[in-house]
Amino acid sequence: MADFGHVALILAYIATIYTVFASAMAARSGSRAFATSARNGLLVIATLYTLSLVAIAYAFITKDFSLKIVSEHASKDLTALYSFSAIYSSKAGSVFFWGWLIALFAAVFALQKHDTYRQIMPWAVSIMSVILAFFLALVVLVTNIFEKYSGPHLHGLGMNPLLQNFGMIIHPPLQYIGFAAFTVVFAFAIGTLIVRGRGTEWITAIRRWTLFAWCTLGIGNLVGMWWSYNELGWGGYWAWDSVENAGLMPWLLATAFLHSIALRRKRNYLHTWSFALAIATFVFILLSPFVTHGGIESQLHGFYASSYVPYILSAILITLAGSVGLLCIRYGYFEKEEKPLPLISREGAFLISNIVFVALVLVIVSGMVYPEIAGRLGENDVTIERSYYDWACGPIMLFIVFFMGFGPLLGWRKSSWNLTVRNLLYTLVPAAVAAIAILISGIGNWYSIAALVCGFPLFAMCLELIRGTMSRHRIRSENYFQAFFALIGNNRPRYGGFVAHTGIILITLGIIGSSFYAIETTAALNIGNSISAGEYELTYDSLILEETDLKRSAIGTVSLYKGGNAIATMHPEFNYWFAAHDSFAESAVRTTPAEDVFVSLLWTSYDPNDKSALFRVLVNPLVVWMWIGGGFLLLGGMISFWPDRKRKLKTEVDGK
Repeated sequence: MADFGHVALILAYIATIYTVFASAMAARSGSRAFATSARNGLLVIATLYTLSLVAIAYAFITKDFSLKIVSEHASKDLTALYSFSAIYSSKAGSVFFWGWLIALFAAVFALQKHDTYRQIMPWAVSIMSVILAFFLALVVLVTNIFEKYSGPHLHGLGMNPLLQNFGMIIHPPLQYIGFAAFTVVFAFAIGTLIVRGRGTEWITAIRRWTLFAWCTLGIGNLVGMWWSYNELGWGGYWAWDSVENAGLMPWLLATAFLHSIALRRKRNYLHTWSFALAIATFVFILLSPFVTHGGIESQLHGFYASSYVPYILSAILITLAGSVGLLCIRYGYFEKEEKPLPLISREGAFLISNIVFVALVLVIVSGMVYPEIAGRLGENDVTIERSYYDWACGPIMLFIVFFMGFGPLLGWRKSSWNLTVRNLLYTLVPAAVAAIAILISGIGNWYSIAALVCGFPLFAMCLELIRGTMSRHRIRSENYFQAFFALIGNNRPRYGGFVAHTGIILITLGIIGSSFYAIETTAALNIGNSISAGEYELTYDSLILEETDLKRSAIGTVSLYKGGNAIATMHPEFNYWFAAHDSFAESAVRTTPAEDVFVSLLWTSYDPNDKSALFRVLVNPLVVWMWIGGGFLLLGGMISFWPDRKRKLKTEVDGK
């Protein structure tokens, strides 16, 4: 089966080379025969690549340790579910899996109707084929993912215990899906530049691909935060690690890109920004494997360097130079945009938000690369602490959330000062009053800032929804319930954006609460001892020692009290994994809408006669609202993504 998969992968690589040639010929000559052949080539590549993936998945599930990748990343006791996730836990496997997703999405894109984009399609297919050829070359020529293994590990070295978590099944695939989907967006944008596209048709072709990529990448980052929070035992969810940053930056740029294409489609504005952000987002997507393969040091994840680093760096530089050069050459062919508009307008608000997003990414990437550059220059002791990111990026992020409130209140082209002031009275004043009330109550300074920063955009969106609903009720005589849902249904992109913005607000609220009001206590306890954390008291009741072929476990039982009343029993674990020769904490978390109680067993001796243990207890306010915010983010993306049946029918009728 493995040999069959290897042959299929080689054939996929050969088919990719042919597809590059056929699509280039179609683009140069306009030949429909070559264009059809190139699209069929993408289907063949996706089929062969899928057969290869099935072969390697079968090797992992059946524990075929004759393959090096299986022997080094799986074991006889690994479950089937984690066996599949072990494929992308390796360096070569992650590139292999990512490349398969690109092949799959390229095939889906090729199957879509693109009669309107006959000039662009061959170039887009050609660019996607080149990207596919690069990914396939890494796992066929640079390394062989089906390489045989002759070592002594008959039962496999096993999977990193930290990766044996439900987050591993969801987090990496979501990020790879987002990255692969945006490859389609990038290829179509560059194809548009090549053919000197002047209109907005290309935006219609890739808008939903962009929404899909943005949404999956955002949810992927949140799942990674949830995984870190529950698995690592430190009680946090974001450490500004290089790998975390590498997933965040493309999402920030994709957010700015979404704003740009929305404005370009509606108001013929930010045309250059749209292309520039498409290029920047893809370049930063390529930066992600450069980081995870050891190109930039990762203190938290500790990824080792792979042989792919120089190839990925070359791909980044070639993509950046070629794309920016093409953008500069084609700049003069762009359709004439609207003249620069006043900043006190909705267009101005979009422009300011783009500038802020780009500035935030530059601040993050400078913190990542500066120590590396300094190290190359001989300054080996240069490090960037977390405080740099907190103080440099935190205010920018708060400004972005606060600024979301201005867009709905401003008019297109130029806003009336009187109308703007009146809208601010309806939205900013209530938020300010709530902030002052919280400040006077003594609950906390940061909670008052949260009320102002999060309350203003929330009130602004509510004001727009209320006005729109009342307008439909008055004009169409619909009841308020019908008017509300009809309002959303008739402009899904706008109000889906409102729902997604609500998710961002809830995530911000959770970050502020957990960052500035967390309570932490660490203590060594014997059975029967108690520890206090805020309003809670925890009593250490018992410790059970267990041992399997995989690990030795110490499972604690802790009773949680509040106000003298028992409210929960929690079971944190401390596990020693034999294959990894290391110990890892498995935390217990009790979640309520107000706060999480987080209990981690940090150490125990595994001695049946000495059951003393070291516990860390944290009370993290509002953490659950980050995960709820992720649900709103997903819902907003789905509303915006959902096809408009009326518009679709109109398009079909017009086409006939």
